[in-house]
Amino acid sequence: MKRYTLFFVIAFFITFCTVVHSQKSVNPNFETHRLDYRDIGYPAATEIPADDSPIASLLAHSGGKIYGATTGKQSYLFVYDFRTNKVSPLGKLPGAKGVHHAMAEDGNGYVYIGTGLNELELLTLTRDIPYGRRMIEYQLWDDIKNKYKDFEGGHIFLYDPAKGDGDIYFIESNAQVKDLGTPVPGNSIYALAINQRKDKLYGISYPDAIFFELDLATGKIKNHGEWLTMKSYPGPERSWRGVPRALVCLPDGKVCSSGDNGLIYFFDPATGKIQSSGMRIPGEYWETQNYNGFPVVEQLILDGDSSILGSSSDGFIFRINVAGHRLTVLGKPRVERRVRAMTLGLDRRLYMICGEKDNVCRMFSFDLSERQEGFLDYGVLGVDRSPYYSKIGYQFDAMCTAADGTIFIGEGDRRAKLFFYIPGGQIMKGGLNPTNPR
Repeated sequence: MKRYTLFFVIAFFITFCTVVHSQKSVNPNFETHRLDYRDIGYPAATEIPADDSPIASLLAHSGGKIYGATTGKQSYLFVYDFRTNKVSPLGKLPGAKGVHHAMAEDGNGYVYIGTGLNELELLTLTRDIPYGRRMIEYQLWDDIKNKYKDFEGGHIFLYDPAKGDGDIYFIESNAQVKDLGTPVPGNSIYALAINQRKDKLYGISYPDAIFFELDLATGKIKNHGEWLTMKSYPGPERSWRGVPRALVCLPDGKVCSSGDNGLIYFFDPATGKIQSSGMRIPGEYWETQNYNGFPVVEQLILDGDSSILGSSSDGFIFRINVAGHRLTVLGKPRVERRVRAMTLGLDRRLYMICGEKDNVCRMFSFDLSERQEGFLDYGVLGVDRSPYYSKIGYQFDAMCTAADGTIFIGEGDRRAKLFFYIPGGQIMKGGLNPTNPR
């Protein structure tokens, strides 16, 4: 009898603690039933290990599924299937610790993945630095390069969903991928994009910022040299070199991103040259302080034939009119720097995750429709489905828009989840959820 009494006491205590904990949850500033998350695999069976689960790349596939890759001690490929409402791991990516903004789809539905080291991980910097002009910058570059000293280089893998999605993968399983080679020895692949004809991949490496292309028909890799030559450490993560984290391919075949001094650069495949446009992305440049730092692009999204939507590492969003050769600043949603992830919704809202690594991220949107509602603050992304599950997401590093308009958001923390938001919910009065503590 005492044994059963003890059992019920323990069960009540666990239930009570769960309920009390859930009451402290911070909720977003919109209708909360529109936000949820999914585990990356089946717990205790196929779920990707906590240390290997941060998500830094997502791809909305033409078939309706969402593909993603993780970053950590070992990188994994995974898929969200709308027909089952579940995430299924697709195995390890051989020799890879991370995938950073480097997934693309071709005209056949094949998925291309650019791998590397864990680029979300902050470096342990040298403490004892010799005195002298710019010695901090020189030592910082040595510390960054030392991370890649024995690294072979990131690979480009090809994954065929028609062949691989139907299998069951466990933690020790390898993904069914074809190795297309290492574009830049000793470097991670930092950003990847496919051209409009779907026959060439373009990428930028890290830390050397080498711009390369892969001809999908021939399999040949061509190195076009450095996309930018200046070494800038603009932060807010001071252990990163400022290298653009996105590329976008235009209908005329040109490739666009930011470069030296924050200027927009274009690569013209007809000439094989990388040239400055004279347009400059918004940010802090510190001209009076003899400082070489400049912001870089975080995301670039093609919106029509001649319009590019972008964000910068200083937290601004902007639009480039390519035909009119004009860059317009749309605003800065948050005082904190960085737009960590961004995607264009089917409702003509630009959804973005903003915030630095030492604080909790918040989601915003910017209205591009005729409504012209400007920015909306959705608040912290917290899911409360207690007593079953609950979680507040602090760090996010990837977003994409599914075919039905759902916004998928990849958490960039340990024990990460795949969040999703269904647009259409109303922002609460005053942009404040009255259930949150004050």
